[in-house]
Amino acid sequence: MKLKNTILIALALLVVFGAASGFYFLAGRQSQPPFTLTKATLHEMQVTVSTNGTIEPADRSEVYAPVDGFVISIPKKEGSEILRGQLLLELNSEQVRNTLAEANAALLAAKLQARVVETGPSKEELTELDASIAENEMQLDQQSKDLAAEKALKDKGASTQMAVDNLQKQCDLLALKASALKQKKQNLETRYSAEEKEWQKARVNELAGQVESLRGQLLAESILAPQSGRIYSVQVKKGSYVNKGQLLAQIYKPGKVQLRAYVDEPDLGRIRKGQQVRIEWDGRPNQEWTGQVEKPAEQVVAMNNRSVGEVLCSIEGEPAELIPNLNVRIQITTELKRDALVVPRSAVFNHEGKPSVVLAAGTAAVVKPVELGLVNSEEDEILHGIKDGDTVVLNPAEAGIK
Repeated sequence: MKLKNTILIALALLVVFGAASGFYFLAGRQSQPPFTLTKATLHEMQVTVSTNGTIEPADRSEVYAPVDGFVISIPKKEGSEILRGQLLLELNSEQVRNTLAEANAALLAAKLQARVVETGPSKEELTELDASIAENEMQLDQQSKDLAAEKALKDKGASTQMAVDNLQKQCDLLALKASALKQKKQNLETRYSAEEKEWQKARVNELAGQVESLRGQLLAESILAPQSGRIYSVQVKKGSYVNKGQLLAQIYKPGKVQLRAYVDEPDLGRIRKGQQVRIEWDGRPNQEWTGQVEKPAEQVVAMNNRSVGEVLCSIEGEPAELIPNLNVRIQITTELKRDALVVPRSAVFNHEGKPSVVLAAGTAAVVKPVELGLVNSEEDEILHGIKDGDTVVLNPAEAGIK
């Protein structure tokens, strides 16, 4: 009997203990809120613009055709290293050669004419004219003697007045011719004025300059590299015809690259010079590069189905692995705060027209209006309303809080 009582007492104690344990277990369960919680924390917060971009040379030289002509040689191919002064391309310009031949002929003629203008008539011209004057004087002297003799014969009745008149006419004609020849010589010796001499001299100088320029163009058929580096692009092929001023090739120094970022139109207003840029490339997935915005976009252009602004960015260091025309992913940090009080975006909801969070204190849940600061895709900054370490509810709407 005593053993039976002992057993009954033990069973009763077990029942009481189980009931107590169940009570405390249920009470403990009821003290836990029926939703997911998180804490407001202080840490660095960034607001970024994510987009894509292209790597391009920052220090490059563009080589243009100095003359019209055919490409006859391209010793260095695209992607090759080249030293300053090495042959890059070679052209052949028949047009320049023909123009040079014509200019040389015109220069020679101008020099001959200038010499005549400067020194007066040639010796041959003066000699020939002096000979004509001398011959005319001899004829006039002879005719004058014949006229005198004829007059003497007439006085003696041995000749007629008509014969005398004929000789007189011949003498007069020879005298006129002598006067004309002397005037011609005088005009020949004083034919060109000082202004005409200066004009001829200027003409010779002009043609000489043209000849020199054309010779320089022929020398320029051999196009040399303006700087040492790598040939970034060759725009022509052997045998193709190029026009003067046409882009032939580009040379850049490896590592001297920049980034052209394509920022969508709605984000352009947030871009400022000096903002930090982070660059990623699929070719090296575990590496990233940094830089900064150097020149915000100046206009919006169409790009596929996007309206973008082209933002130029520098890249720190000289990353030789980033070669021109690479497509990269980028993030531009438009806002940065070192000690921002933040909560996940899912913790903030609209309550009676105001941004709010739900503070959790034990089993209680209190709606608390807040003032927002920075906002990114994952977090919201809280300026006023809660403090560091406060516990807030994630996804209040899902927990039935409105």
